Amino acid sequence: MSRSSTPEFYYRQPRIDHVENVEKYVPGGYYPVDIGDRIGTNDKRFVVLHKLGFGGFSTVWLVRSCRDMRYFALKILCADVTDTNELRILQHLKSVGPRHLNIVTLYDSFKVKSPNGEHHCFLFPALGPSLRNLDVAKDLSGPVRHRVCQQVASGMAFLHEQGICHGDLTMSNVVFELPDIRFMSPTKLYQLLGPIKAEKLILANGSFSLHGPKRVIQTPDLSSLDRSLLLNIQIVDFGEAFFANQPPPSLGIPIQYFPPELCFGLPPSVGSDIWHLACVLYEIHGRSYLFPAFFPIFEILIGTIVRILGPLPSYWKGRFKFDIYGYEEEGREKNEEEPSWWFEDRTLQKSMNARLSEQAPHLSTAQRGEFAQLLLDMLAYEPEKRLLAVDAVQRLNSATFLNINKGFAKPEDNCQPR
Repeated sequence: MSRSSTPEFYYRQPRIDHVENVEKYVPGGYYPVDIGDRIGTNDKRFVVLHKLGFGGFSTVWLVRSCRDMRYFALKILCADVTDTNELRILQHLKSVGPRHLNIVTLYDSFKVKSPNGEHHCFLFPALGPSLRNLDVAKDLSGPVRHRVCQQVASGMAFLHEQGICHGDLTMSNVVFELPDIRFMSPTKLYQLLGPIKAEKLILANGSFSLHGPKRVIQTPDLSSLDRSLLLNIQIVDFGEAFFANQPPPSLGIPIQYFPPELCFGLPPSVGSDIWHLACVLYEIHGRSYLFPAFFPIFEILIGTIVRILGPLPSYWKGRFKFDIYGYEEEGREKNEEEPSWWFEDRTLQKSMNARLSEQAPHLSTAQRGEFAQLLLDMLAYEPEKRLLAVDAVQRLNSATFLNINKGFAKPEDNCQPR
């Protein structure tokens, strides 16, 4: 969407939190949705009941079918998202045989038009909070945390067996299933999700815009959701996914999960997915980023990784892609020299085991040791040397973790007929 084709108007910024960037309600941007709208095609229409979430290129809504009254999540992409790679990946997964319980299922897809253009729509099961929801995450018990680790690893192993890389596995894209809502009334659902919190969306001159909704809706806080019912997850959002034999040049994943090899000219791969998986597994038990990055500066990220894992491979020296990943400070010449200490043996900041002893006290000494070694085996610098997801599943199901998972069935067979 070129700036020259964008109408010259600006919205008054909402005073409520957890809403999408309203400046994207322009031609090429978000579909303007209001509660109560009917969205769809002639033969399949859906009533919008609540908002479930948003991303940089889509919004997600709780809807109810006008035909059979079933509830769904409707993801509506921005109009300028014309590459349907996500749709190709989801349709491929739908065609390969039994579905995996921890991978979201695409029920349907269609296109709709709005004042902002034509939008791709994907229909999914209605799901609950993500692991990024801090209020939910802090209440999870040790056994549930480990069960989630097993399920995430199992889902990723399934994707890799199908020749697919997720490309964007983060805490935001691991989402809990809701309790059975099939027979709930909309009133009961509002009690479950929380009330609709909204604010008028108006232009700077006080008028409404044809390109925006009448009200912007806050993502629900799920304050009334019984946390004890959150046991099973699904991996969602395949917008960055790719076939392993057709890797993209880079990835749009947040910097805290960014695999270091991409900065040195290697393409995304199954190994990159394993790096993301290790970061998520650590975060589930450790409740903090494995590689915290407070600024989107890749040189700082590499330095953080080296302090935690040790020196980079010597043959990577001189290969950092400063033209793509280098930081350029305004008014100063861009640095194009790698720090020598990236490749030198130094005392590590703190061992993985020591970090887990502080961040994951619910793990026993033996479990911490096993989990730390598992993570290190998944975080080898060379992508081809990283532990496969299927092997990570086996080790997460090992006898060492039996007592933490007491009372839960091992998620070894997570495939169901479609």
